[in-house]
Amino acid sequence: MSESAGKALDILFYLANAGDQVTLARLSRETGMNKATALRYLSVLESRGVVEKRDGGWSLGLSLFELGSRVPVRQLVAEKVRPIIERLARETGESVNLAYLAGDSAIYLDRAEANRSLRMRSVPGDRLPLYCTGVGKAILSLLPEERIRAILGPGPLPRITEATLTDPEDVLREALRARELGYGVDREEFEVGLTCYAMPLRLPGSDFAGAISVSGPTARMKNPEVKERFLTLLKQAVDDALMVLEPYHYSSHTAAENSTGCP
Repeated sequence: MSESAGKALDILFYLANAGDQVTLARLSRETGMNKATALRYLSVLESRGVVEKRDGGWSLGLSLFELGSRVPVRQLVAEKVRPIIERLARETGESVNLAYLAGDSAIYLDRAEANRSLRMRSVPGDRLPLYCTGVGKAILSLLPEERIRAILGPGPLPRITEATLTDPEDVLREALRARELGYGVDREEFEVGLTCYAMPLRLPGSDFAGAISVSGPTARMKNPEVKERFLTLLKQAVDDALMVLEPYHYSSHTAAENSTGCP
């Protein structure tokens, strides 16, 4: 093994064992590597998404998920997108959710609430159906048609509210429409009085399929001007999320874990 490769691995394993952010001074002191050399290797590793620097310290990056799952991919996605969904909640005054595909369901990964927002009955960690939620329809829009049909099954689907679509063909049309428009809509299909707009969050080079949504009282959400404004803000939030996640690459473990069947 070359000396350069050895030093790079020394840094990676040191950061893995440290388990927290480490300053350059501490890394240099505890590895015996001078600061200039350590910084040079850290800069190269950072450019590959293998390590990251924030708040003055260095830690493992998302690309090292495959090296022992010390950095759970969902945790880091939530951490990096958290400021974005908090901003979106402030901008809209409504509830904002981050969700991802796990098997045949959507799981809420994180939520940001505004002061006036309608409190939703589901919380982060809840597993939700794809066919009757905004995030679910947005996620379905990312999948091939055969995968959508496999998820929905022959039907009829369970009715949750009077507005819930129970025919798989209707849901498929909604998913394809969401793909065309760039967003999915839950029209009181999961909670009475609640309307949700959601846009898909597909990370390039990975099998992570997710969505960001804005949810609020139907009376406010169906106003055409409000809807247009919220969709603009939602699109900006998704673009910003993709930007902060762009440096990272996802391992084959993510594909096996999520089984999205994304094209």
